[in-house]
Amino acid sequence: MKIGSIVEIDTIKADFRDQGLRFVFGGTAVATCYILLQLIPSKSFAGIFAAFPAVMAASVIMAGYFGSSKQAADIALGASAGMLGCTICVLTAVFCMEHLNQWGLSLIIALSVWFVSSYITTRLINF
Repeated sequence: MKIGSIVEIDTIKADFRDQGLRFVFGGTAVATCYILLQLIPSKSFAGIFAAFPAVMAASVIMAGYFGSSKQAADIALGASAGMLGCTICVLTAVFCMEHLNQWGLSLIIALSVWFVSSYITTRLINF
């Protein structure tokens, strides 16, 4: 029983380290994007940086550091599918808001479309 406790403590310590590194990398990427948003005069162009995949960057770095290049590539590939899904989500949200005139329902539909389109894109990429 004592051995099991030691293993659990080691796992918890590794999780804190992992989470701390994710926080630092993700936070730095988000802060950098915010600074770019403040510096670029054209806010519509600056919005491109607001969509910067800070979480994806942190995840790829962590996967490469703690895992392998293959794991990092898999995360990047999945993120690409998610970004395509985000594009479809935004287009769906705009279309629904213009035609349904109900922003709440439009967002629910758009998020559902994001999930489905991201899943389908992932499956097609891995086909």
